[in-house]
Amino acid sequence: MNELDALPASLLGTAEPDSLVCLTGGRSGFPTSLGERHQIPRIAALLRELRSAFRFNLYVQLYHGEAPGEARRLSLLRGLARDLELPVVAAPQVCMAAPEDYPLLDALTCARLGTDVSVPHPERPRNACAWVRTPLDWGAKLFFPDALLNAEKLASECALNLLPERLSVPEPRLLPGQTAQSLLETRAFAALPEHYPHRLAEADRRLREELATVRELEMAGFFLLAAEVTDYCRQHGILAAGRGSAAGSVLCYLLGITLSDPLEHGLLFERFLHTGRAQMPDIDIDIASSRRSQVLAWVEERFGDQGSGEAMVANRVTYRLPSAVQDLGRALGLPKELRDRLSRALGRDYRHHRPHRAREAELVFDEVLGTAPVRETLLRLLESMEPRFVRHLAPHSGGVVLSSRPLTFYSPLMRSSGGLRMLMFDKDDIERLGLVKLDLLGLRMLSALERAREEALRLSGEWVNYGALPDDPQVWQRIASGDTLGLFQIESPAQTQLAARLHPGDLQALAHQIALIRPGPIQSGSVHPYVRRARGEEPVPKRMEPLRTILASTHGTLLFQEQILRIAVQFAGYSWPEADRFRSCLSRVEDAGELEQLRRQFVLGAALTVGAFPEEAEAVFTECTQFRGYGFAESHSHAFAQHAYASAWMRQHHPAAFLAGVLSEHPGMWPLSTTAQQARRWGVRLEPVCINRSGLNYRALSRDRVRIPLRQLEQVSDDLARRIVLERMQGGAYQSVEDFYDRVACPLPALESLVGAGAFDRVDRSKNRREAYYVLHTVAHARPSGQRGLLSVFAPVPELPELGPDDGLLLDLKTAGVSASGRHPLDMHRAALRDLGVQTLASLQHGRRALTAGMIIARQRPPTARGFAFFVLEDTTGRVQAIISPELWEAHRALLRDAAALVIQGEARRQGQSVSLRAEILSDLPLGTKVVGYSYG
Repeated sequence: MNELDALPASLLGTAEPDSLVCLTGGRSGFPTSLGERHQIPRIAALLRELRSAFRFNLYVQLYHGEAPGEARRLSLLRGLARDLELPVVAAPQVCMAAPEDYPLLDALTCARLGTDVSVPHPERPRNACAWVRTPLDWGAKLFFPDALLNAEKLASECALNLLPERLSVPEPRLLPGQTAQSLLETRAFAALPEHYPHRLAEADRRLREELATVRELEMAGFFLLAAEVTDYCRQHGILAAGRGSAAGSVLCYLLGITLSDPLEHGLLFERFLHTGRAQMPDIDIDIASSRRSQVLAWVEERFGDQGSGEAMVANRVTYRLPSAVQDLGRALGLPKELRDRLSRALGRDYRHHRPHRAREAELVFDEVLGTAPVRETLLRLLESMEPRFVRHLAPHSGGVVLSSRPLTFYSPLMRSSGGLRMLMFDKDDIERLGLVKLDLLGLRMLSALERAREEALRLSGEWVNYGALPDDPQVWQRIASGDTLGLFQIESPAQTQLAARLHPGDLQALAHQIALIRPGPIQSGSVHPYVRRARGEEPVPKRMEPLRTILASTHGTLLFQEQILRIAVQFAGYSWPEADRFRSCLSRVEDAGELEQLRRQFVLGAALTVGAFPEEAEAVFTECTQFRGYGFAESHSHAFAQHAYASAWMRQHHPAAFLAGVLSEHPGMWPLSTTAQQARRWGVRLEPVCINRSGLNYRALSRDRVRIPLRQLEQVSDDLARRIVLERMQGGAYQSVEDFYDRVACPLPALESLVGAGAFDRVDRSKNRREAYYVLHTVAHARPSGQRGLLSVFAPVPELPELGPDDGLLLDLKTAGVSASGRHPLDMHRAALRDLGVQTLASLQHGRRALTAGMIIARQRPPTARGFAFFVLEDTTGRVQAIISPELWEAHRALLRDAAALVIQGEARRQGQSVSLRAEILSDLPLGTKVVGYSYG
């Protein structure tokens, strides 16, 4: 406990003596800090105040820091305890595993304190003595029999039972005499006829099977609570949809938790829940990200009162090399500019490395730090960090733990910087302990679709029901052509090329396409065989039953987690709980002995179940082990396919509304300018920002026009944009720059941003941006903004030339990141590029070698690509994916890391609208003028 002027009243008034023990603290505790200032009466007063709260559970803590004056301090603490009749306890402060960890502890402490190792600070560790020792060693240093006895007593009383203990589920809203199971069954059977008018018997049978499992596991309350969340979202117009393994449940579909029909797609309920399951099932609910905070606030209000508990799961944020360089570099006194330069120089080669692998990036440290002595010190500190070293805790992206009793019974609670209540357990802790968790995840595409639906309703009066969209051949035709930019989950270059090859024509084919570009299918070699077989270029190999049936829908390839479960049960004879453990073990096993044991059990089970020969069973087992990277559950993939189709349908039927939603929420991977460029090919153009017409978000003006909003501009905050609009609504349109300056209190940088973006171009007294800028600074020198002057400033505005198209484009990109002009940054260099023989991207022909150039809008170098890198280049005519070999990467590593645009020579490949270029030669743009572009994600 730190030094206090007054102890918190909440602590003194609510502490329970039988459940809470208070120690007075170590080096930073108030007895030590006040004792060093000789304030003995103050220490005694605080101890008496604490004793009134904790009665028999207050202990004066004794520790030994092997620092000067330890004997005198220990004598003081024991004397105070004796005089006040308080017990003492031996509790050493342990901060590190071994003495050699001291430099790292000191550096991390300095980083936390915001200082460096050359500056003394009272909270820095004083020596290397606070390391883990045996109780015998510590007992020799703190040889006080009563203190040691009390330490043993407290250790036994505070022992934590690590066996799983499931939390009791908060009580759902029930009528008198009603049970959770009866309410669940009543609601589910009532929804059957509406959801399954043509498959009632089959759905009824499946529902009864699922309800029997829920009854046996006593999970009815859990499902009702999940339904409460989605009910709340529907009642408040918030787009929400369950995904993951829950999408395989008919019960979840009938409750409205999920939107995908599991019977139509043959989804497996046992992947979600079975009677032998040891952990609580996961229900992942995607919520429109812009309104997720509203849902979380309701959840806290609903489940956080009346003795129940609710809190977010913690996410342990671990160090990567750039963050470790920043923290440790600051502690060593490296200037911020040098730290930033070093972090940038790590690039895609090393930025995902753990700090202990820093020597692998030694050439980068040599490049930035040269032979400076700090280089070796920094490398040694980085190497001494353990893998997955935790930097800080943050709220999980969606995991909410619910309980009928206060969560402080299980874990301390804390508030995140965003105000969310948070446990100190991470998701793995929660799963192992069997705690009840709902994943409420923010999804930007749902926010974009929600906003697009509102825009479409305003323009056309049509309300789009995303749960019942008609099947539209034109939508599938555009996806099959590779026109997928802006669409959920299928806008990446790999997905675009896949769409152009597979030509998906229904939700199942789209779900398969989404699932293919994942580490599991890629590493198992499923992608190319699937594509060839789906296109009819090779036959599906004959497989023995039940493998042929299990893999039939995916053309004989292993694509989904459910297929591994079915193989384990139907081919190797596992029970569902055993199959679930088998799948889980396969995904994380690294020990060769453990893998061999799994193989033997699988081979034996296959022989006993289907009579498979050892070599046949081993081949199947090898196929399963190769599917060890992350892969989708089939139910998860179908849920995502629905979102993908919804985004494609809105783009087809309400293009401007869809663009307004996408630009406002920015759910995808591309820069806003790239999306705007693509929208011009849909026939939708942007209207420039206007001080009298723009609002807070992108707004569709018609089927083919969208207005840029005020808050898109740099330096214009949401609050400022809101004040501008409210003043406009109350006081009428702004008549001039001076009129706006007088009516709205606005920082000068924001004013300059508004002027630079052309927000005043259509205001009468300012005909162009240069004139508006002149007027702004004339008025700004006369009085503060937001205060109308007694006299107007009548300084004549000189005749200033209009901005040229290039200057206007650069100002648009600098202030807003997008431009209504439709011009591209490379357009200003097109003549010089043409003189060099550089072709536009749209003119590249299949199978032809060409020299071309483009802005870099995306860089990827995935670990599954065997060293290949994939850069997406863009000009005003289109986009192309440049494939860069490992050899070319090594030869031009610094160029590829720092360049904004590239000139590339190579052979083009075209598939529908998707174009790739295998790079042979590349260089920076030889223009002598820096290319100004826009940032990419």
